[in-house]
Amino acid sequence: MTAPSPPPEPVQYALTSVYTDPHLGGTDGPSMLTADPAAAAHFFLDTDRLGHLEVIAHATADDGALVPIRPGDIVHRALAELPQDDARRDTLRTAQADWLEDRLWDRQDEPLGAAPGGPDWIRAGTAWGAAFTALPGADVLAELASHYPQAEEPHAPLVMAALRTARAIRQAAGPVSEEDRQRLAANWRILNTSRPAREEPAALAAATWYLERLADLDPITAQPPADLTDDQRARWRKGAVDLQRDLLILDPARPPVRIEVFTARVHTEPADHAPAGTAHAAETDRRHLDTALAGALDHLPLDDEVRERVRNAAAGILQPPQPLPLPGQPVGDADAALDWRRRVPSAQRAAEDTDATLTQAYTYVAQVRREAGEGRWSFADQGSTAPAHTLAAEIRGRHAVLGRLLALATAERAATAHEPHLHDVAGDAARAARAEAQALGLRPMEVHFAEQAAYTATFDAARSLLDEALTEQRAAVRATIAAHYPRPDHRLVNQLAAGIDNQAVARAQNAVVVLGRELDDLLAQDRNPAIRVRPTAEQITQARSRCDAARQRFNDIVNKDRPATVAALGALRAVMDLPAPLPRDDGADRLTRHRRQLTERLTGARPATATTESAVATAAPRPRPARDVPRQETRPATVNRGVR
Repeated sequence: MTAPSPPPEPVQYALTSVYTDPHLGGTDGPSMLTADPAAAAHFFLDTDRLGHLEVIAHATADDGALVPIRPGDIVHRALAELPQDDARRDTLRTAQADWLEDRLWDRQDEPLGAAPGGPDWIRAGTAWGAAFTALPGADVLAELASHYPQAEEPHAPLVMAALRTARAIRQAAGPVSEEDRQRLAANWRILNTSRPAREEPAALAAATWYLERLADLDPITAQPPADLTDDQRARWRKGAVDLQRDLLILDPARPPVRIEVFTARVHTEPADHAPAGTAHAAETDRRHLDTALAGALDHLPLDDEVRERVRNAAAGILQPPQPLPLPGQPVGDADAALDWRRRVPSAQRAAEDTDATLTQAYTYVAQVRREAGEGRWSFADQGSTAPAHTLAAEIRGRHAVLGRLLALATAERAATAHEPHLHDVAGDAARAARAEAQALGLRPMEVHFAEQAAYTATFDAARSLLDEALTEQRAAVRATIAAHYPRPDHRLVNQLAAGIDNQAVARAQNAVVVLGRELDDLLAQDRNPAIRVRPTAEQITQARSRCDAARQRFNDIVNKDRPATVAALGALRAVMDLPAPLPRDDGADRLTRHRRQLTERLTGARPATATTESAVATAAPRPRPARDVPRQETRPATVNRGVR
């Protein structure tokens, strides 16, 4: 009889935000990690209304990995999962109407102030179509119209603008042919000319896709010359997109001067002559081996002449050690937090409690705004949800740090497990060096020294590769600690072990004893014929359920939570010996990479596009695959800081 399959894991939503204003551009804003789509939808609708914040959303796929998703899709999922009679549907509809009403006014300079002029229904419709790629519901339009009773039929221009933008984004998919050129250009002009006040990533992603497809169809830019290097080919692709943008905006007649400048610039710009990733890795391995051999010879009591003969005998047979794989770090802090919650049941329960608190806070704010008839964002709304967000940020940060520490501990155990293999490889090198030294006619003592030097150099070189990979992982963990605990002190261990310490074990054990006695008393009363008022079957069932839950909680702490926490905290000492890195300011680059991934997910990656991105990524040395670190994301055209 086969065991029943475990229940499917609920979809997790990781939302982060990046400031795009001129003062804080590139820095991180509020973030959220939740399994409640309603809370995630409220986070997007409220955070996006603040103005200079771009929301980046991910959701877990079937394999548990986080993949890019449009925030508007989270709102659709939340509405699809909520029952029709659920009061949260009304609060979510109110939040959508407030979001749409906020887009009626251009508040780029004063996000919270009144904008001059009247509401712009076309701007709001364009923003809705870019965010949700669908038409607003009748209930959302009705609630929005109730805020503007003096407006005459405001729905028509809003719906038409939303339809035009949503259709242009949805058509950015699938293969194209020469007959589609006019449609591509028309849709690009729609997304380029009728932009919302604060643009959505989907609109920019679809507009870029249209320019790339136009470049593929244009005979001038479709096939780059065969003699281009990888760097020149990447610049060709970027220049082809820029050329198509200029031709569509400035002069559709294709001025010859602009085209000649494009074709000539690719050949005149110098290529990056940095060594390829494999060559750079081989050079690094050889340098490690030479350093290890020199260190091994320095410890031997040899004069210069004998040392040189021993060096020649050992160096003639030594080969750079093959890099050994190590488990890598999670891609991001959200992935690390999810990994920790999957391993530790108490962390999963804490996350569920936090989701409930966030949902209650957002529901309360939406109900208050709905009852007051006030659709504007205010500082009172932020104050009502601030305690819940503070709690969620503290729990998410703790789980992210522990998840990275646990991955580091796993990598350290794997490195230790590789040591017997390293000794075997070093032994083979020593035997080869012995044979080489005997063939060169060295004396027996010199043969012994050559054998010893080859063994030590091979082992030290291979071990240094593992230590370097572990140092890179420790630096990533240190950066996560600095992000969530800017000034860690001696209390950091207690903060990380909160809820899984000795006091938690004692409380869980005491709960098992107390609830067990309560169940025994109820069963004894039920069996005693002298007692006239006996407990009901429901009372006994509830007591048994509480007792079973307490036992499960105690077993989880002892068998799962504590071992994982002890293993994670065991890797903390070496991490804290590293200096704290500077706060990262790469939000614009991460936003650009997210838009590229979102484009691929919405439209499907083309082989040419994938090749281009690979060529762009080769400009910087990649991490070695043997270290099994998360792959580096590609970096297409950079987002302009301060512009949204």
